[in-house]
Amino acid sequence: MAAGVQASLLAAMATAVGALPVFLVQRVSKRQESALLAFAAGVMLAAAVFALLLPSIEAGQAMLSATATPVQGAAALTAIGLALGMGLMMAIDRFMPHEHAVLPPAAAGHATQWTAEDGGAPGAPQRAWLMVLALLIHNIPEGLAVGAAYAGAEFGTQDASEVGAGASVALAIGLQNMPEGLIVAMAVRTLGRPAWQAWGLAVLTGLAEPLGAILGLSVLGALPALYPIGLALAAGAMIFVVSHEIIPETHRHGFEGLASATLMAGFIFMLMLDAVV
Repeated sequence: MAAGVQASLLAAMATAVGALPVFLVQRVSKRQESALLAFAAGVMLAAAVFALLLPSIEAGQAMLSATATPVQGAAALTAIGLALGMGLMMAIDRFMPHEHAVLPPAAAGHATQWTAEDGGAPGAPQRAWLMVLALLIHNIPEGLAVGAAYAGAEFGTQDASEVGAGASVALAIGLQNMPEGLIVAMAVRTLGRPAWQAWGLAVLTGLAEPLGAILGLSVLGALPALYPIGLALAAGAMIFVVSHEIIPETHRHGFEGLASATLMAGFIFMLMLDAVV
């Protein structure tokens, strides 16, 4: 439990570190933004595969080893978890009013829907808080992913050497949080907020990750039979964030080739890191 929470705290602090340049500059170029986000997307995709999905299948096979079809059963459990993670994030995105953490309010198809009863579109102060809410929403499943990755070693379903899976997930999320924290801080800064407040709001959003990690460790500790599904659910949530938010933003300004190359670089970086952790 302690190791998982500490790892999620380090991942959360990466948001604060990434947002520090807000004190020096007011914006980064769209080319740099696309490259940074695409690299982070590649890292997150690799972490979802190597540190969550593959351990999910292995845990499912171990749990169903006495059955006639352990491989197929494990694949089915992982598929259920993936679908649940995706469905959870889609429901949160659909029913909780928020501004997307990366895409601006004016981005086609991504603006929050506000009706006349709501008083119309929110002003700049409300948008700043809605961006903070968006990051809080997305950081909870990221913390859950860290907690799920550590849960196996914590509660005895993995051997101690596989604690590295949790460290890999925490590192991947931390790397993703750095450019995200910077971009969101810049977005809040353009709404007229001072630099210290933009940075402070970015730091605040990171506090959701330890909460998610505690939730993942507690639930999977109480119900270890859900461990394979829990890992896959966390992976599904991460893949949703990459697909729904990060990749569309990296392609929005005409740098698709650069974004694709840096996404692959991030994936390879995480592949090599996972091999040595």
